[in-house]
This record gives sequence, structure tokens and C-alpha cells, in this order.
Amino acid sequence: MTRDLAQDRRTAGGLLGGAAACAVLAAGTGSTAPVWLAAGMLGGALMVYRRTVPPRPYAYWPAWATGAVIALLLAWAQPGAPRLVLLPLAGVEAAVALVLALLWNRRRNGRGDWIVWLPEEELLLRREWTRREAIRWAEDDYRRPCAISLLDEFPHMANEAPLYPDRERPMYRRAPRLGEQE
Repeated sequence: MTRDLAQDRRTAGGLLGGAAACAVLAAGTGSTAPVWLAAGMLGGALMVYRRTVPPRPYAYWPAWATGAVIALLLAWAQPGAPRLVLLPLAGVEAAVALVLALLWNRRRNGRGDWIVWLPEEELLLRREWTRREAIRWAEDDYRRPCAISLLDEFPHMANEAPLYPDRERPMYRRAPRLGEQE
């Protein structure tokens, strides 16, 4: 079954908007009940949003940021001793989220990826997130002589489509494009 990613994004946006509305309502009325709703809606928005994000290094930073916001909301809703635990927890989660977001931004658009390729033919075989995965694929699946390099060292390969792109099926070849030789 395929998911409608646009629908998932709209759902996550609706839950996020609902959480913001509940927080505004709680601030306006002084009641803590909407704060609990906002915290639950934020958790739901995060779960739906994570289905729409491709798995990339450090792409889980929104989870840490959401955790920090939820901790702040719960500290707002609970007076007394729980605040002493929730406020430092929110600070730590926010700091971790910031570090992960900076690392994620640095690795966006394939920077830092590793490529498995045939230099003589300028043929990109595979693109992996880590050197370890590139070596594992070359040794365990491809089993022929090839080169493993950091993509940043060969920027002209960044827009090339790999011959074996599917992570779930490591030796599944993509169909040749129009004008490519087999």
C-alpha cells in the first residue's frame, strides 16, 4: 500500500496548527486543559510528519525539537516539582535539536555522501550515506573492482543517477534512460 505523502503533510500541518490554537486558547483562558491537548497534538503531528521525511542522516532533529516543546507545555500545565525536571529536560532537548539540525543542514542535498563508482567509465553505481555502507555494498553485493570515494571530492557526480539506487533491493538496476547505453 502506498501512502499519500501530500495528505500526510497536510495532516501534520493540521495537527501542528491545532496544537498552536490550543496553546493560544490556554494562554488566553488560563486553563491547562488545552495545554494537554496541544502536547498530544504535537506528538501526533510528529508521528505523521516522520512518515513523509526520507531517511537521511540527522533527519530526526524535529523529534528532539518537538520533545523540547512538549516538555515546556507540560511544565506550563503542571505546577510545582515536575517543573524542576521538565524545564532542564526541555533545555537539553532543545540543545540536542539545535546540534542535530546544524548537522542535518550540513549533510543536506547529499553533501558528505559516499559513492561507489567505476572511474574509467564515469559510471555511478551506488550512493550511500556512510563509508561503511558503501564498502559493505561493494564487497558483499557488487563483488567486482570499483572505487569508493567521498561525493564532495567529485562534485560532477552529484547529479548522476546511480545504477543501483534501491536500498531495499541492493542489486536491482534502474531502467536505462533515453539515450543511455546498456
